[in-house]
Amino acid sequence: MSRPRNPAGLAVLAARSAACTAVLRARGVRTSGLVRCDGLLPALHTGGTVVLGAELSLRAVTGRIELGAHPGGTLTIGDRVFVNQGASLVATTGIEIGDDVHVGDLVGVADTDHHAVDHLAAVRTAPVVVEHHAWIGRAATLLPGAHVGAHAVIGAGAVVTGVIPPGVLAVGVPARPVRDLAPAPLGWRRA
Repeated sequence: MSRPRNPAGLAVLAARSAACTAVLRARGVRTSGLVRCDGLLPALHTGGTVVLGAELSLRAVTGRIELGAHPGGTLTIGDRVFVNQGASLVATTGIEIGDDVHVGDLVGVADTDHHAVDHLAAVRTAPVVVEHHAWIGRAATLLPGAHVGAHAVIGAGAVVTGVIPPGVLAVGVPARPVRDLAPAPLGWRRA
């Protein structure tokens, strides 16, 4: 998240983050600490369970982030996660985002199709999991049953419909691994 370099700008960001965290908690969201909010407050769905880890950063300067869970659903976001503007993470059954994950602009994560695809099919629902240190690129979409392995990178505009193994770059529609990524040294975090 870009941070203002001047003390006044830092004070504004700190005040906005405190207010954002207070709003989240007042709406029933469980947080493990201050939620850094740069820009617009997130659009919240709080009919289900929402649990946010420590040091979550929400950057919504030009587009609101949508977070939450419908009744019976659970959204869990780990520690040190960054979510960029226009992203939508709303659980109907379950969405789990691991620690140190980066979620790009306009990313959509859906654990349900919301309606039947045709008259012979039921509405599809399945949990979505993004393991630690993954990076979900701009405008990628994760559909019901998507599972992104640790340290994987999902390319911009990709559509994840199944399992992406750990430590790969996956691109396309549907997303497929195109190459292995170099193993990350112990303690490495994506900046």
